[in-house]
Amino acid sequence: MLIWNPSKLTEAGKALLAQAQAGQTAIHITKAQTGSGSYSGSENLEQRAALKAPKQTFPISDKEISATNTLILKIAITNKGSDFELESGYEIKEFGIFAKSNDGGEVLYSIATASTSDYMPAYNGIIPSVINMSYYLEVANAENVTINSGGALALQEDLEALEERVTKVEQYRSKKYGVRRKTSASSTAWERIGDAEGLVAGAAVGAETVRNDFMASVYPYNKAIPCNLSEAGDVTAYMGDANFQWDGSNGDVMVELPIFYSDRYFEEDEDGIEWEYRWISAGPVDGLHIHPLFIDGDVIKQKAYLPIFNGSLSEDETKLESKAGVYPLHNKTRAQLRTLCTAKGTGWSLDDVWGMHALDQLYLVMFANSNAQAVIGKGLSEMPYNKADGMALQARDGVNYITVKDTYAAKFKVGDGIGIGTDVGYSTVCIDRTITQIVASTEVGSASCVHFDGEPVNITTDHCLWSCVQKTGATIDMMEANGRCEGVDGRTHMRFLYIEDWYGNGWQFRDGVNINKWQHYYCGKRSSYADKKYDGDYYPVAHKAPQENGYVKKFGYDREHPEIEVAEEVGAASTTYFCDYYYQAEGGEVVFSGGIVAFGTIAGPFARNCLYSAAYSSWSIVGRPQYRK
Repeated sequence: MLIWNPSKLTEAGKALLAQAQAGQTAIHITKAQTGSGSYSGSENLEQRAALKAPKQTFPISDKEISATNTLILKIAITNKGSDFELESGYEIKEFGIFAKSNDGGEVLYSIATASTSDYMPAYNGIIPSVINMSYYLEVANAENVTINSGGALALQEDLEALEERVTKVEQYRSKKYGVRRKTSASSTAWERIGDAEGLVAGAAVGAETVRNDFMASVYPYNKAIPCNLSEAGDVTAYMGDANFQWDGSNGDVMVELPIFYSDRYFEEDEDGIEWEYRWISAGPVDGLHIHPLFIDGDVIKQKAYLPIFNGSLSEDETKLESKAGVYPLHNKTRAQLRTLCTAKGTGWSLDDVWGMHALDQLYLVMFANSNAQAVIGKGLSEMPYNKADGMALQARDGVNYITVKDTYAAKFKVGDGIGIGTDVGYSTVCIDRTITQIVASTEVGSASCVHFDGEPVNITTDHCLWSCVQKTGATIDMMEANGRCEGVDGRTHMRFLYIEDWYGNGWQFRDGVNINKWQHYYCGKRSSYADKKYDGDYYPVAHKAPQENGYVKKFGYDREHPEIEVAEEVGAASTTYFCDYYYQAEGGEVVFSGGIVAFGTIAGPFARNCLYSAAYSSWSIVGRPQYRK
């Protein structure tokens, strides 16, 4: 809410007022102006001749005489008029009234600074934002003051009527798409409600096309589009443009997601049955609020750019990038990945819990089913990863192959990424190698030689072959935004809203949350993200997480922060309730999501790993860069 400190007449305003009081001139109010400039308590506002950072200029909508020498000016601060649309949002921190004499030039007459600022978002093409403001102004003779009320906006009473009409239009245009489920029911199916009733959402396999009403015509799904994003936060190309590139040569490969409204709550019906509700809308219909993905501290962002690919290291090894055709960066702590993301510049951060919760919400409303592995695909969750089956059957020095059982080799294919070591997950020989061919062994019966790229290695019979986190870019030839690649389910990449390997393949580091003895602490200000932080901009979630492992049965509810999903109850199964697994430990400090290449039904969008300290890193844990503006 916008709250102003007491306004001040400027020196020029006082001079004009003195002339008017002496009967030498009349005061002509010309315009109002808003700005984003900040002021210290020691600054003398009376000496200002202009706002520090002017952003918008408005006519005076109307005036009201409060006393002989006091006017109440009515101003409508908005991001859309009949002849303008605000392109970039800003924080309203300063306000000025301009005036002139009968024959003089225009001066800054009065200035006010905000004790509590408010954000004016860019116009999103759907919903205009309007702040109706009353401003008290000292004058010589209120009846003789003239007002410049021309411009893009009508008088105040017309604006108030317009605001009522706009609200009704918003209620109509901002359809409300939702799902609900009985919290006591084990079924993974959710009931479509509101404007989601009757809609169809299909997920594709390979290059096929399917019907998906959400992607076709429902905001924000129909506005989610892959793009190339520069480090400065500028879109250099959208998918379909001639210069769009998947390989990162034209910028990070991101999906642009516009601001949307949401809600999540629990309600009992007349029979005492508890239901969980999830809603998505283009606007604040029926009390829906801006999803916290788009709120950074006290600033509202109009767009979020979510990474399509697992992050990889830039050529100069200073930044994390989202691009196709590379192995993701691993064996880094969350703090190291955070640094690689923020090194890209202002607006960049490590992918966080707010992006995780936003995708969960969008998925549930679209597909109305908690079992994403059954709906979209298992993802890379059943890749070959077995020490006993993967042991080398012969020792060789200086080679680019390993000989293993036929049955195990058959689970791999050319192009798969592998590691070799003394156990699965151990890369004592090599990692991030790509299979180039698989051929029958001419020396060992019922065995195959799995060839790979890179420098030759020495293989002993103490070594085994296993699947590492796979290269990015397998989904780029898909026609649909949602689904999986062709092949054996469980060994194929998947994507949701174009985001590849949303679950499976590798655990995703999530920033913006810290854990201390099962108590989760969240942060909504990206510049404050830090490890082992539990105060300041971090606040505790309303309930503690369970102290036992298991499939998630229910996520808790924080009334102040309803989108937050922290497990409250476990005890479900791989095909009931939320279907995905929750890991915990007393010393757990950070959150990973999604699962890895060999986790089977444990993996999924609702899978959470809360086992490890902030200092932990592994081959199986990756991160992604995220951007907001």
